[in-house]
Amino acid sequence: MNLEEKVKYLLDRQEIQDVIALYSQGQDLHQGDDGNIAEQWSKVFTEDAVLDYSTGGYHSDKATYREIIAWMRGDRGNNGVMNVFSNWQHHMGIPNVSIDGDTATARTEMWCTHRAKPGEDGRTWYLDDAVMFHDKLVRTPDGWRISYRYNGILWIDAFPTIKDPSGVWDSTTF
Repeated sequence: MNLEEKVKYLLDRQEIQDVIALYSQGQDLHQGDDGNIAEQWSKVFTEDAVLDYSTGGYHSDKATYREIIAWMRGDRGNNGVMNVFSNWQHHMGIPNVSIDGDTATARTEMWCTHRAKPGEDGRTWYLDDAVMFHDKLVRTPDGWRISYRYNGILWIDAFPTIKDPSGVWDSTTF
């Protein structure tokens, strides 16, 4: 590879990493009743992208990103599967990227933490999960976009909040 090819490869790789990171930012910046996640994800996915979130409970292995948003968030965050959570954060790992001309593949680990809304007793619980995204990307006139994503769940754990044994704090103090 000559210097110009190396620079192009590095710029493409950085743009792909930014697109993948924008996915989790879309999740995290648009919590609760904020329905603007679709605007953010339109910069992540092609319009005809196929998403397979079946390991996470989606009823099909083929969905559009807008269908996944509706499933997760429902009507502006009010009746989707994520409605039980008050807030969350998605931590993306550094993707392994392979570029071949105007197409690429990437594998990215993600750790997610979700805090449930308080129950009738005022207590909350947490859901943590680790996933591995397997993506196919294409270069579009607007830049790199994901055209296919498989969301492979590695593990999921749910646990209740408890008082700090030292008595210094508990989850209800925040």
